[in-house]
Amino acid sequence: MRERYKKDSERTARNILSVIEKVREANEVVLVFLHRSVDGDCVGSACGIVSIIRSFGVDAYVAIPEELPENMEFLGISEYLFRPDGNTDAAKEFSISRTINGKKAGAAVSTDISDSSRMGVSGEIFDSIDTKIIIDHHASVTTRSDNMWIDPDCSSASEMVYYVAQKVAEITGKDISEVLAPNASKALLAGIVTDTGRFTFTNTHPETLETAGSLIDLGGNISQVCYNLFDRKSKPKFQLSAKARSQVRFFFDDKFALTVVPYSQFVECGAGPDGVDDVVSAMRDIDGVELAIVLRELENGELRGNVRSQEYFDCSAFAAGFGGGGHLRAAGFNASGDINELAEEVIKRVQATL
Repeated sequence: MRERYKKDSERTARNILSVIEKVREANEVVLVFLHRSVDGDCVGSACGIVSIIRSFGVDAYVAIPEELPENMEFLGISEYLFRPDGNTDAAKEFSISRTINGKKAGAAVSTDISDSSRMGVSGEIFDSIDTKIIIDHHASVTTRSDNMWIDPDCSSASEMVYYVAQKVAEITGKDISEVLAPNASKALLAGIVTDTGRFTFTNTHPETLETAGSLIDLGGNISQVCYNLFDRKSKPKFQLSAKARSQVRFFFDDKFALTVVPYSQFVECGAGPDGVDDVVSAMRDIDGVELAIVLRELENGELRGNVRSQEYFDCSAFAAGFGGGGHLRAAGFNASGDINELAEEVIKRVQATL
């Protein structure tokens, strides 16, 4: 672990232990928040925090803003998840009384996100809670405070949460296996694998691999994680992915690759909203392509853009122009309107910056 990770993880661990004590005394619950368009890292890091808090006998849940993607169901983390707008007794109770199992949300932790506007239906809830801790690794985050650990150099929020778990165990005299349950360890491993592209991206550091090894010892199954997140595909997803790839257009001396996936194609293939998750990275890996963007339309009409680059294009800055954010080489944004008009606007902005 790098020296600065040690300092920041210890500070964050002590903040979390303070929250645990506060919430225990008030008989309250901790909610952990993540961004919409959920991915392996936000889900994994959030589950890691829930496991840490529950290991001290305090109730905690991940306030997930949408259904867990099908390719993450293998993680076995349903016990950690609470969907505020879901069709469950807990969701109905929360919508009326703002309590879960009769307990008020006394503290909030956000992982892989610091901006409530990107938390979907959970954003308003996050804003309503006074006590907050934030753990994030996005370069687009510019604010800093004692209750925030922001480190764009770290591979993932999941790696950061593992260091927090280490420090919590060290401070309290627990073994880390008591702090991180096997399914939480598997989820953290999934988060690291997601954000490092199976340890192939430049954000993979020696300590990242060491962390992954420790998580395997704690219950993470690397083969299962990689297969489900990267290789496993249903027939509808395979067909939609193939269709999206066949419609890729190239611009600016083939440096920019773009494909547009309207909702009608999801319906045609019978695929879910994550049916083209693999396409943007495949496009970026084409010889000569510097920038790849996939635009997709969801059932509710919302538009999503996934942005990936190779060597010099700043994906985070580009996504920020559409109200999104992310990392230097991987980012995303949400939009509204007509998907083909959005595509034309994207092409214009890329031409001005590529």
